[in-house]
Amino acid sequence: MRSSPRNIRKRYRAVGLAIPLALLHMTTQAAEPAHCFVFTAFSNGAGGAELVSGGYTAAVQQLSHPVVTSMDAGTTSNNQCVALAMTRQWEAARLACDRAVRDAQLERTSLPSYQSWARQLKDDYLAVALSNRAVLHWLASDSGAAADDLQRAEALSPRAEFVARNRAALEYSRTAVAQVSVAPAH
Repeated sequence: MRSSPRNIRKRYRAVGLAIPLALLHMTTQAAEPAHCFVFTAFSNGAGGAELVSGGYTAAVQQLSHPVVTSMDAGTTSNNQCVALAMTRQWEAARLACDRAVRDAQLERTSLPSYQSWARQLKDDYLAVALSNRAVLHWLASDSGAAADDLQRAEALSPRAEFVARNRAALEYSRTAVAQVSVAPAH
């Protein structure tokens, strides 16, 4: 999907679904732990509706053969990363998260100079991909790689709530859980 100035300012919104380590369960917004990891998905990207509704298996199925244009490769690979992680397909999730970071980096670096207005938006998309990969690193007990990805995400999008929450969760990682959050697609 193409970015337009009117949907650049859309906010990220949290969904009340959490996974303590790898066990899925429902929570309410009020019952969310103070320091939990957050996976961030694009609600209007491929598989987004399924991710928002908690249909992770349906999202994986929908994303297994997506129709991907160069404008939504980052969104699709990011949603694949989240869906695969939420269904505990760890190796496939790792590959999808790495692809999401590469796709977001490519979209960011190939932004034409006449679209400089979209630079922060592309930084935010790369921060989403890095933050999701950081959560996956943490779930794989690689807190060093998680910290590195979160540091890069914070440099790109210093005021992003999902980055701040994941940084706090990393600091309190002994009691942290992972959670799904939703972001608008580009």
